[in-house]
Amino acid sequence: MSEHASPSRAGLAATAFGVPSTERELVAAVSAFRGCPAPGEGLAERLVTGTFNALDQVPLDVRLYVHDLQDTAEKWPALPITLPPTPWQAATLVDDLAALVTGLSAAELREAAEGLALTRGDIALAHDKPVLARLWADDEPLPDAAALPRDRRAREAALLHLFDHAHPREWADEQTAAIRKALLVRLAGLGDALLRVSALPPAHLDWQGDGEGLTALVPVPGALQPLEARVTAEAVEPRPFTTWDEPMWGSPEEPASPGCWRWTVGWRSAGGAFHSEAGSAEASEAAARFGAEQTLVAYAAQASTVRQRLRHRLLVPRQPGTLSMSDPAVLVLGLRELLQAVCDEHRAETSRPEDATGWRVVPHQDDDQECGLVTVLLDDCSLPHPELGDPANTADPADPAFEYFLRSHAVVLTPPARTYLAGLSQAGPGELPLPRRHEAAMRAVFAVGGEAADRLTAETGPLPDRMAWIDLLDVAALEEFLTATEPDQPR
Repeated sequence: MSEHASPSRAGLAATAFGVPSTERELVAAVSAFRGCPAPGEGLAERLVTGTFNALDQVPLDVRLYVHDLQDTAEKWPALPITLPPTPWQAATLVDDLAALVTGLSAAELREAAEGLALTRGDIALAHDKPVLARLWADDEPLPDAAALPRDRRAREAALLHLFDHAHPREWADEQTAAIRKALLVRLAGLGDALLRVSALPPAHLDWQGDGEGLTALVPVPGALQPLEARVTAEAVEPRPFTTWDEPMWGSPEEPASPGCWRWTVGWRSAGGAFHSEAGSAEASEAAARFGAEQTLVAYAAQASTVRQRLRHRLLVPRQPGTLSMSDPAVLVLGLRELLQAVCDEHRAETSRPEDATGWRVVPHQDDDQECGLVTVLLDDCSLPHPELGDPANTADPADPAFEYFLRSHAVVLTPPARTYLAGLSQAGPGELPLPRRHEAAMRAVFAVGGEAADRLTAETGPLPDRMAWIDLLDVAALEEFLTATEPDQPR
């Protein structure tokens, strides 16, 4: 890891952290990123350096999934069952990391554990793994395993008590195996951090602090609002024991305060409300910033097709007059999808008659955030809908302003679907039962010229022999029709 070495994962990570590619500074930076104290000089630092050297054998174009090394180490030598499957490199690398600690004596294990500030919880959890008995002892039963209580917490407490009162030369195989396993898991976790940082180029943002945390903005050409990242500190539930987060040996530099850092990425509505699209919890502020930065970079790179996860709106709205069907963001809403949403709502009402109420068409969202029928149907189809404050919020589905809104978010209605939504208003104003509004909308569809039957067949599939199109005015018959003509069933 010298300053003149060819590019390596360690060198790339050092560049990302903004530190010289010296072993000590890189080890300290990766440890802080992982939420761990920097290892002490001597054996602990050499073990981490050995870990980083082992990881440099991974080709730079191979990206292991974050946590693969630690997950594999926790179950080593067995492979964890993961979806997607753990890459073979993770298992091979954990073999290499295990070799770093296999030959350590009990005294060296204690020195390394203290240097890495392994906590009482780290060691207790390593001891609790089912594979521990065969991990370092060639599948031979451990002589004192049966002497410890069977209850998990009692076993943990008994193990920690032994370490509190026994010299390393008095440790049995089970105690040394627990320390080795805890060391392996820690080294693998630091390895995950190195792989994560070195796999992606730095994407530093201009973070601004306030009373609630950190915020960074990335303007996107054509977007009404910039992409926004937020990082906040978050408390976590206390550990099982009050001493769980304390170092097994040595004293912490400052009292441990269990917690994590959470990052979220999203953008705001015109009204200023923040809508989160992605996020996760991290062990350190640096890791949270990194996660947010990389996510913003990925979003910005595909900004033209990014949709909000819950509101389904495009980050970069389209100019409706220029929308092309070849646009990769285009979503087409047909009549069958709309009718399926109607049946879903009707089924929900039937199962809870006490909650049944009438349905209005406009406004699509009122001052109390209550939604109209069109809004509910579009949301059921995972499509955007007008909201309070949007010019189209009071536009009837037959109004050009309504279709303008949909097309600005690359939603195209087929002619029967457009006619159906516009026909919902023909039942009358105010709040009316769903079956009544559905009947009016279907009559509007049937009234469209002589090609109506052909269009309906193209959109919904042919009628069963025993049915006529007029039957679909009834919601119950409509549901029977949709069930009988599901695409994966013979018609």
